[in-house]
Amino acid sequence: MSKRKVAIVTDASGDIPPELEEKYNITILPILMNFEEESFKSEGIEKGFTWDEFYKIAEKEVPSTGIPGPGVFMKTFNKALENADSVIGIFISNKLSGVYNTATMVAKQHMPDNDISIYHAGVNSVGVGVVVVEAARLAAAGHTKADVCKKVENWIKKVNYAGIINQLDNLVRTGRLSKTKKFFANILKYKPVLGFEDDEIHVYGNIKADDALIIEQMKKFGEKALENMVDDNNTLFLAHSRWPEAAEELVAYLNTVNPKNKEIIIQETGVINAFYTGKKLLAYGYIGKFDPNWLLETK
Repeated sequence: MSKRKVAIVTDASGDIPPELEEKYNITILPILMNFEEESFKSEGIEKGFTWDEFYKIAEKEVPSTGIPGPGVFMKTFNKALENADSVIGIFISNKLSGVYNTATMVAKQHMPDNDISIYHAGVNSVGVGVVVVEAARLAAAGHTKADVCKKVENWIKKVNYAGIINQLDNLVRTGRLSKTKKFFANILKYKPVLGFEDDEIHVYGNIKADDALIIEQMKKFGEKALENMVDDNNTLFLAHSRWPEAAEELVAYLNTVNPKNKEIIIQETGVINAFYTGKKLLAYGYIGKFDPNWLLETK
């Protein structure tokens, strides 16, 4: 079998569905979430643990995320190069993780004779995932590395990852939300609307909402996202953490208001993103216009 012109590499925090990894030959760099006695791969639960057991551990400890050493990066890039002449690496925001910086260092210092380009998407989770999948589709269709890089650079300027978080505890424990804000949010039943600004997680505001209103807000947001996706973004990703019934309700609705016939994919977040968001996150990843008022305005 002849080699592809370019292969796509990303880190496991991109929450890419396994079937798409396989379909488009996306190579995944593993990342570990390390607790005192247990480590979890970011793509899911292993060693017989359940999600409930993971959250029980997460309630007691703030973990560290383990960035692989240069050897793991080299192994990952070389795996991708087995079936391609070049590599494009697309990773989590460099303000959330050191993965991008390490990948850049490895490509320049340890693999200078290989054709490797490195990007960070400026977001996390399925925000990274949507850029990776669109790039991998182009790679699978035989596009040149230069063509795919040009698209990736344009998409990164327009990619969004935004939604509503139902639980605030871990945002407070990791310093992303103050205890005072958590206190008033819990008393008033406020839920933070999160997205990204300048490559960092940003709280746009709060809405007073129960589960039903969160789902209604996400329906409105999803409809706006579908209307405002760029033409060459074919897929809207819907991420959730332990809330599949809400995700399924959203997709059922969005399929009735989808004039451009975009693909809509549900993906449960991996353990790294699930730790920070807690249970009952709902968020979209797509490329196009975003207005936080689509989530903040409840009337």
